[in-house]
Amino acid sequence: MKKEFVKHSINFLEHPLWFQDEKDAEKSLQGMVWQDDEGYMFRSGYKIPVKTDAIFLLYLLLKSQETNYSETIVLTQYQMLKECEKGHSKQWYERLRDSLERWKTVGIRFSGNFYDGIDYKEMSFGIIDAWKIQKKTKKLEVRFSPEFLEMMRGRRFFKYVNFTEFKQLASSLASRLYEILSKNFEGRSIWEISAIKLAKKIPLAQIYPSAIIKKVLPAINRVNKHTDLKIEFTVRHKERGKAILIFTKLQTEKPQIIAKQATFDTIPKPELTKVIEALPEGKQKQKSIIEIIQKYYKEFGADYVIRNIKYTKKNAKKNFRQYLNKALKEDWGIILEEDKEERSLQAQLLKVKQRKDIQKVKAHQEEENQKQELEEKVKNYIANLSDQKAEKLREQALETLAPQIIEYLLTAPPKSASGIGARMSLKTRMYKIAQEELNYR
Repeated sequence: MKKEFVKHSINFLEHPLWFQDEKDAEKSLQGMVWQDDEGYMFRSGYKIPVKTDAIFLLYLLLKSQETNYSETIVLTQYQMLKECEKGHSKQWYERLRDSLERWKTVGIRFSGNFYDGIDYKEMSFGIIDAWKIQKKTKKLEVRFSPEFLEMMRGRRFFKYVNFTEFKQLASSLASRLYEILSKNFEGRSIWEISAIKLAKKIPLAQIYPSAIIKKVLPAINRVNKHTDLKIEFTVRHKERGKAILIFTKLQTEKPQIIAKQATFDTIPKPELTKVIEALPEGKQKQKSIIEIIQKYYKEFGADYVIRNIKYTKKNAKKNFRQYLNKALKEDWGIILEEDKEERSLQAQLLKVKQRKDIQKVKAHQEEENQKQELEEKVKNYIANLSDQKAEKLREQALETLAPQIIEYLLTAPPKSASGIGARMSLKTRMYKIAQEELNYR
């Protein structure tokens, strides 16, 4: 096996060891807990690991693998940063230490049947047990958790991940998809999954299939461009709000990327003009910006570029070209799509609520009308009773009253509070008995 291939447990290709949102990670000084429905729990006591940390961890695993899975790795910080293709500024040395601290605080808990043939009722372990920098030599010493290292060996359940390719995938989403697809193409060339389920597995913040597809499509393009894994991506729409994503592993060098819309290669050239016209008027003839536009238009299509132009126009305070390039690289414009879909959802919810409120008012009015009709019917029934039947009805009502009410009827002055209340109780009982008699007819 070539040097750049890292043996990786299928468990940690299927379940996330790191997360995508770097801004959230920097804020998460107290860590977080994340779990899925399959009995996997990730717990961090410090900042959440992101793509940079995943690169550092893969490199350390590669070094351990080269020495027959040694638990302790000793190397220079310079060597590690260089081979991970990071800089050598003070900032990067500090970032490396920060990364090691992140991994030291990570704990993994499994509960259920995982890919080693053993049914664990519960299993918990860390990633890195300890790390230190030797004072004299400045060398870095890292000690892996034995349980984690044993799981990464994979026994029969492992895949090799190309470390070089993983580094080249600038997009965090593309890197995470690369992990998931590497695992799910084991023994098959076609893999299907619902859009919502894939979003949970990555995980993604998006909850709408249309937004998920717009995120996944450019990430698949990046996987196809920068790795040996070639994927054809199609979508099958089951019903409104539900979509099945179909990933097919291909042998061709340049697979066709298909989603709900036409492939990007078939988009007519006039759309490129439409893309350029979306730019601020003063930027439409700047060569450096046009070159950026053409690059991303060719790779990801008109809609992708236009939404990132709109995002840049809204948010860039200065250096429009640099901001636009970053937005196109990371697809920041997807936020506008999500906001638009959220507004659409809220509008739909408001319409449904208004319709239900109208139905509720209508139902309440109908209920009140029926109640009034019944009251009139009972009143007429009582008013038209003969004296003998009226006496009988009153006698039936009196027999059901509490002794205290009877006492008030006998002794309390008719216009006193007790007398009025007692007579109201008698009328209410007579009304209910008359209503029951009408219901039986």
